[in-house]
Amino acid sequence: MHTGTAAATTPESGGEWATPWRLGLCGLATLAVAYGFGRYGYGLFLPRFQAEFGGSAGLLGAVTSIGYLGELVALSVVACWAGRRSPRLPIGVGLGCAGAGMLLIAVAPNTGVLVAGVAVSGMAPGWVWTPYSDVVEDTVTPGARAHALSLISTGTTFGVVLAGPAALFATDSRWRVVWLGAAVAAFLVMAWNLRTLPSAPATRARPREPVRWLELTRRRGTWALFAAAASSGLVGAVYWSFAGLAVATANGEDQRVAPALWTVIGIAGVAGVFTGRFVRRHGLRSIFVVAQLVLSCSTAILWLAPQGWGFALTSAVLYGGGFMVGGTLLSVWSSMVFPDHPTRGFSVVVVFITLGAAAGPAALGLVVDLAGLTTAFAITTLLALATLVALPRHTLTRSRETR
Repeated sequence: MHTGTAAATTPESGGEWATPWRLGLCGLATLAVAYGFGRYGYGLFLPRFQAEFGGSAGLLGAVTSIGYLGELVALSVVACWAGRRSPRLPIGVGLGCAGAGMLLIAVAPNTGVLVAGVAVSGMAPGWVWTPYSDVVEDTVTPGARAHALSLISTGTTFGVVLAGPAALFATDSRWRVVWLGAAVAAFLVMAWNLRTLPSAPATRARPREPVRWLELTRRRGTWALFAAAASSGLVGAVYWSFAGLAVATANGEDQRVAPALWTVIGIAGVAGVFTGRFVRRHGLRSIFVVAQLVLSCSTAILWLAPQGWGFALTSAVLYGGGFMVGGTLLSVWSSMVFPDHPTRGFSVVVVFITLGAAAGPAALGLVVDLAGLTTAFAITTLLALATLVALPRHTLTRSRETR
């Protein structure tokens, strides 16, 4: 039986709410491909790419900024399509970009083709993440929406868990086999989404007046959300781009430590699945503060003590939990600020994430070449701590969600 019809069934259309697991697992697989491997896997393989194609560490790390710029283009299109096209259209396009980009990386004969592959696959997150906000709003029972969003957003961590062991396999030219396999996985997940997601735009009643983008940005508390989003993008992009290289360099070019780092990040990041529950129990503001402090400690270790497996893996544990919970928190926070325009509102949030992510590897890549990796992570740590000034105004609790 075609599951797309069931997924689209809501009380407004005379049916029942969908369970968060059915939609959540599909979204989890999507983000695992688009983010966990297609986006962040590049940093894991950076030492391998440097050995294969040459170039400075800072320059190759800055290549990721190109993908983030492509994501901005995708986000602008998705925002225009929201409520007008089926969400499976942008999600299908995004997974197609992920598959095509990773295929280019797999067959790249030179740096130019490698950069093209990174640019194409880097567009995928802009297509796939925000449309799930509308799908969750329209098909999942209100009390389970935070859980569904948390499950979807944490797909990144499962992709990272798989990328770590895959990098251990990727000795010599076998890294190409890994990227080819990831491309195939992207196309398979695309087929799953096309079968699962509703074929029509959302049936839930939307406000009839046209969306005024400036008005969305003027809502109470939005700029704290945008500042936190930009910081999350910048800090995350720097860590994903340079952490693997930092621990490998500090540990005598040991090629095993970076894949181990990625695997531990992914395992620790499973904590992001429980973000919705954490927020209901302890409040949005408290979880935000904890996530930022944990994230700051993870980058501080790479600044002050990157040498030794114990320090490297401690950084990975802290980063996996802090980044995944903090990133998932943004989707929950956005759903509170923009309940009437979930995809459009979250698209604005992801624009700020992407702007921070585009600036991070480019600016800190220059710092890496001029002053070294430790200086780059010192700056990143201070920026992560400075984000604590962007405290959320919202304090979601179990009783308030029920009302």
